[in-house]
Amino acid sequence: MKTRIVSTAVLFLSLSGVPLVAQTVVNDRVVKGMPAKYTPPTCGLKAGHFKVQSGATYLKTGIETGVAENRVRALANGQKVLLEAVEQNKQEKNPALWFYLGRIYLQQGDIVGADTALARAEALSPGCKKDISDVRYLGWVPLVNAGITFTKEEKNDSALALYRLANSIYRDKPLAFLNAGVIFANANKADSAIFYFQKASEVAEQTNAVEDRNLATRNWGALLQRAGRHQDAVPVLEKYVAWVPGDVDVKRALASSYRSTGQTDKALAIEKEVGPGPQAASPSGSAAGAEMTTAIALYNEKKYAEAAAAFEKVLTTEPNNRDALYGLSNAYIGLKSPKLADAAARLTAIEPMNDDAVRMLANGQRLAKKETLANKTALMLIGMPTSVKVSQFAPTPAGATVTGAATGRQAESAQGKPVAPKPYTLIFEFLDAKGAVVANQEVQVPALKPGESQPVEAKAEGSGIAAWRYKQK
Repeated sequence: MKTRIVSTAVLFLSLSGVPLVAQTVVNDRVVKGMPAKYTPPTCGLKAGHFKVQSGATYLKTGIETGVAENRVRALANGQKVLLEAVEQNKQEKNPALWFYLGRIYLQQGDIVGADTALARAEALSPGCKKDISDVRYLGWVPLVNAGITFTKEEKNDSALALYRLANSIYRDKPLAFLNAGVIFANANKADSAIFYFQKASEVAEQTNAVEDRNLATRNWGALLQRAGRHQDAVPVLEKYVAWVPGDVDVKRALASSYRSTGQTDKALAIEKEVGPGPQAASPSGSAAGAEMTTAIALYNEKKYAEAAAAFEKVLTTEPNNRDALYGLSNAYIGLKSPKLADAAARLTAIEPMNDDAVRMLANGQRLAKKETLANKTALMLIGMPTSVKVSQFAPTPAGATVTGAATGRQAESAQGKPVAPKPYTLIFEFLDAKGAVVANQEVQVPALKPGESQPVEAKAEGSGIAAWRYKQK
């Protein structure tokens, strides 16, 4: 099972006093990312004191003025009058004060001060949680966007610092946690990666972010298993399989963890369902079958260069062997090799609607410094409303059967608008050893909501079937 690699502990401060100016660290990215129009709270928050109302007025002026000096002065005056209201007028239990103070801190780029004040506001006025969350989100966006830029530039220390900061101000989206987990996983810092993937999984599940939920949970379970923590891996992998029942690789991984924890009956049940491992794609007695077994063993031992060579050897005799291409792509991921771009391109030619394969293609194109292609592939991935994954290929002397599942995804356009689910017609082609089409069958895939799955099966009659591929009609 591969870890698909696409914020350290979040600091929660308690408010024991008024934040001091000397403690302030200003983040210019947040300052520049703030809106230029004031939006009042919608939760019925009342100022309750003339100084608090004055602070709100200064905030509005600071947001909407087009003169930088006036903005700085208005925000400073707003901060001053609100702190005076705490110190001189006993307004420390006024939620509006903390709400406006938190917004002023955010406009000034003071993330710690904003987090502290907004946390106090929410504790005093739980009904304003959505308004407070919306304010926090405004600070999160520029930090995450800058972190993503640093990630693409492989400036991982800078990216991690921004993801951590983003997670400290807003914790209701999984992306910053997920991206931090990716960085730690690629750096072989498993404990930190596990922490962040777990956090990303939990947040994504709570907010119904299906795509991120599945990706984070898959990686979380994979790293637990790789670390030998099978007892911990089992419930994580079970949860993932319940969400994505068509992912045969994870089912096989779950069977392995079942065996490692003494749950042999459960392991056997899964193996009966999904069949033997990837090496079964080649006849067990063939040279290619032996090479597949060797390649998989080398990959599991993290000997990625040797594994890649073994997978390549299989592909010289079986160029359409999907499992060998899948293994080769993962070996290149382990090596961080730009050759991933070509291997994943061949893989997506076989499975063009497998979102895992498309994700590997985008990663490979980035490794190959083909940013334009990588961005195009990433947009294609974001816009995919359905993923189709084959879990088993069963050839016989007289024909073959392909089984798998289609799963709905949360898809968005390039402008960030939701893409509605739609039905598809797939054409499965069954190939001989030379790649010639022996037979084909059309398969209907209905419109699927995010997370909804539908079995997919295609059958063909004919001798000499050795491989398969599908395409959208």
